[in-house]
Parts: sequence; C-alpha cells; structure tokens
Amino acid sequence: MQGTSKKKLWKKDYTYFLLFTGLALVGFLLFYLYPIIRTLLLSFTDKTIFALSYDFKGFENYIYALTKDTLFWQSIKQSFIYAFFSGIAVLITSMVLALLLSSKVRGIVFFKTVYMLPFIIPSFAVGAVYKNLFNPYNGFVNEILRLFGVKNLPLWYAGPDTALLTMIIISSFGFGVKMLVFLAAIQGVSKEYYEAAMVMGASKWRRFVSITLPLISPMLFFNVILITIDGLKSFNLAFVMGNGDGWPSNSTLLFPIYMFKTAFNSPFRLGYASAMAYIFFLIILALTGIQFLLSRFYVEKDVS
Repeated sequence: MQGTSKKKLWKKDYTYFLLFTGLALVGFLLFYLYPIIRTLLLSFTDKTIFALSYDFKGFENYIYALTKDTLFWQSIKQSFIYAFFSGIAVLITSMVLALLLSSKVRGIVFFKTVYMLPFIIPSFAVGAVYKNLFNPYNGFVNEILRLFGVKNLPLWYAGPDTALLTMIIISSFGFGVKMLVFLAAIQGVSKEYYEAAMVMGASKWRRFVSITLPLISPMLFFNVILITIDGLKSFNLAFVMGNGDGWPSNSTLLFPIYMFKTAFNSPFRLGYASAMAYIFFLIILALTGIQFLLSRFYVEKDVS
C-alpha cells in the first residue's frame, strides 16, 4: 500500500515536472540539440543550401580548412586579436566602473541607469550609431580631432590598417553585463574587512589588491570566460562596420563573418561552413580549458 502511494506521488511529481519544463525541453531539442547534431552531420558533406542532394566527403572539409584555406586562418587570427585586446579593455573598464558605482555618492542610481541604457538597444543599432560617429569624413570623432588641429585624420573603419582597431575601440564600451557581475561581487564583500584594513593603515590600492580582488576572483574568472567567448563569436559589430563581407580588404573579416559568408553567400557552401563551425568550437573549448587550468593561480577558492 505504501509502495503504491509512493508510486502515485512520483507520477504526480513527474507530471508536474513535464508540465513546467516541457516547453523548455522541446525548445532545447528543436533549437539547440537538433542544430548541433545536424551541423555535425553536414560538416562531413558537400551540402549547399539550394542543392537537393549531397555527397559524403568524410574529413575533406576539415582538411581543406586547416591546410588550404588562407582566409580561414586570417579570420581566426583577426578574431583572436580582436578578442584579446577588446577583452582586456572590457575587463578593465567594467572593473573600474564597478568600483566607482559601488561607492556611496549622491545620484549613483542615475549613473547605473546611464551605463546600462546602451545595452538595452539592439546591437545592430548601436553599431550603426558608432559607424556614424567614426565616419572618416563628417563623423563626430574626426570633427573633434579637426578642432584640435589634427591634420592627418584617421580613416577609422574605412581604412584597412585602422578598421580592426576601430572595432576594438568601440567594443571596449561593451562592459554592461560584466560591470554588473563585478558590482554584485564587490557589494557582497563584507565591510568588516575594509574597516580592519583601514585601522591598520592600508591604502585604497592595498585594500583592493589584498581584499577586493581575491574575494571577487571567482566572478573575475567568470567574466574572463564570458568576455573571451563573446569576443571570439562577435558578429554584429563586424557585420555593420564591414558591410557584412569584411570590408575593407578583409580587415574586419572575423571568423563568424567568414563562416556566415561561406554558408549564405554564393556558392552557399553549407557543409564546409559547418566544418568551420566545429573547428572553431574546438578552439573555444580548448581556450576555455586552458583558462580553467590557469584559474587555480588567481581564483580564491575559499571566499567565506
């Protein structure tokens, strides 16, 4: 009798579980698991978007990408450069702003709102705004430089030597979510630590290095992972700045842009783009694993 009661209770709980999670599970299967598996299968074929039939090619797509496709390696290199330098800028900016916003000054809520507003706007719209600001002919930035007497005004995104640098500068303002993560971590640090350090005569820098940084190191590690992945898979800004094709002279051709062009521009090589996607996934996975290994040197495990 008791076993029957437990079985009915288990069925009831299982029914509620399916009711509340069913939609999420269906969404996961349709929009995540199925595309992942299908992309893997397509990566071994010569599938194009409009072809009704396709042939199995084994690892031919992978070998071609790794050994013969120069644009593949150029896009990988540029994605790494972009992710590295923009990541450092975002990490520093978000940390500094979080420290400033954690201070008790009048009107701090206003500043928090101002810093978060740009991240509510769609990224394509933000990219278009920055494209106007950095317009080499009549943009606001060059107009300011002209007022200061600068003669050789930079071409910014219109020049092959400065286009990637322009994207890095613009992306350094993408600190919103990371800033909030740091802010929450900083506000979670007990004030008793700072009070004890101040009694001992510790400077602000010493308090930051010896108290704040070790205690928020888990969130620092989380932000490093987040920033690395965001930087490597960056698409919207590069698409807007480079007109969707890496203009000028492939200088804004980040890997996601090249993969998009391969799949959805003529000759629509969907199978090859799928292989590229999995190679890039393995690269990101390896980098994430390296960061987990390195985290043991700076992440404080006991933050109680």
